[in-house]
Amino acid sequence: MRARDPTRGGVGYVAAKEVPVIAGYKREALLRLKTVRGHVDGVIGMVEDEVYCPDLMKQVAALQASLEKVNRVLLRNHLETCVSEAIRTGQGQEKITELMEALPYNSGLTDFRHQAEALPLAETPATTKGGNGSARGGRRTSR
Repeated sequence: MRARDPTRGGVGYVAAKEVPVIAGYKREALLRLKTVRGHVDGVIGMVEDEVYCPDLMKQVAALQASLEKVNRVLLRNHLETCVSEAIRTGQGQEKITELMEALPYNSGLTDFRHQAEALPLAETPATTKGGNGSARGGRRTSR
């Protein structure tokens, strides 16, 4: 492990204790973050070149989606390491509270509409054969 650069970290970053990171998740998160870094540089160039706003907005949305994927990788690592260990040692509630504070509401973690199949549209009276809303057509008369 290399020495920490004191200038690294985000706003409000405070170095915490070393935590376990599963090698595959670390590799995936770093690869995605480095890709995002390159993408950000490209978007900065687009702003400097005064590219059409909706085109820029699409790129920003793509960056947000990429960062969300990084967050999911980090979440999976945290659940598989820190949270599962805390649950085994009886400190699960503390870790869950900490996690809920770290993850403000994010529809990306709870919105599964992109995975759901579309529901069939109900027929409207204009699309049915009968004028009464029945697919059989017309009124039924008794014999």
